[in-house]
Amino acid sequence: MTTTSFSTPLSQTDVRWVVEQACRAPSIHNTQPWRFHYDSGTFELWADTRRGLGASDPDGRELVISCGAALYNLRLAVRKLGYAAAVTLLPVAGEPRLLARVAVVESKPSDAAERRAYAALTRRHTHRGGFDDRALSPELAVLLQRAAQEEFGELFYVQDPGQRRRVLQLARAAERAHANNEQVQAELEAWTPAHPTKRRDGIPATAYAAEPAASVDDLPPRDFDIGRGIGKREAEQSPPGVIAVLATSRDLEVDWLQGGQALERVLVTAAEQWAFAALHSQVTEVSDLRAELRREMCISGYPQMLLRFGYAPDAPTTPRRPVDEVLDLR
Repeated sequence: MTTTSFSTPLSQTDVRWVVEQACRAPSIHNTQPWRFHYDSGTFELWADTRRGLGASDPDGRELVISCGAALYNLRLAVRKLGYAAAVTLLPVAGEPRLLARVAVVESKPSDAAERRAYAALTRRHTHRGGFDDRALSPELAVLLQRAAQEEFGELFYVQDPGQRRRVLQLARAAERAHANNEQVQAELEAWTPAHPTKRRDGIPATAYAAEPAASVDDLPPRDFDIGRGIGKREAEQSPPGVIAVLATSRDLEVDWLQGGQALERVLVTAAEQWAFAALHSQVTEVSDLRAELRREMCISGYPQMLLRFGYAPDAPTTPRRPVDEVLDLR
């Protein structure tokens, strides 16, 4: 374990606060598949494979992406406290569950841009409602691409009408494939408890509609209700958002981890300007459709997430597990 010398070390309260911010990250079905260890000035991020989705994510790709998003939040929280985060990805060969070590080192105070990013982190949420009827600004579209590049990702917009039509077809095909897969449906049911619930994970019934609104010119929402009639949200028809594909240059575990950091940096950057994203991962969960999406986008990299961006009011975030459930503090 790396030991870091501090003039003012992190207190236990600081450590818990940093992990709390890390846990604000999005995760597939809000499974929150991460654990954190802290000892002698160093955080460790571990994948909690007990929370993996064997049917829809058999390789653990989305699990690792989720943990990568939490890693980005941890880095930003460390900077908010005025320290720097020295990150080592996959530090132990042969231990794929240990995803990162983060040594906390002395640094200058956070600047205004970092403080704005942290403020946006606190209101970032996965969007499941309607978007406002206004186009995403060209300036923000460029900023989102730069944010992805800062974390070794690439963000490609689906702009050509023919390409958009094909991407929508692929997304609908993926939703149909999931609807016909009993194991995927069982996972959805397990992670979507009926209302009311005391659970602090999964997708609450207040976050989705009993009958998802479908539009021929928009990506299909994931059907979290799966015919149970428990969804509490009103179905909304809204203007189509801007569709984008987040990709990485390779498709190894380290790339998934970087892809998760790129995803969260993009989402936080969007939230700075009150833009949010709906995550449409279904098409990347069906291997042949993911390959077809790659061909359709004419990219050399590998699609990791399909997103839809737009402006929207603030909204409640999904519940998070208590810090004591995810942190080992030594």
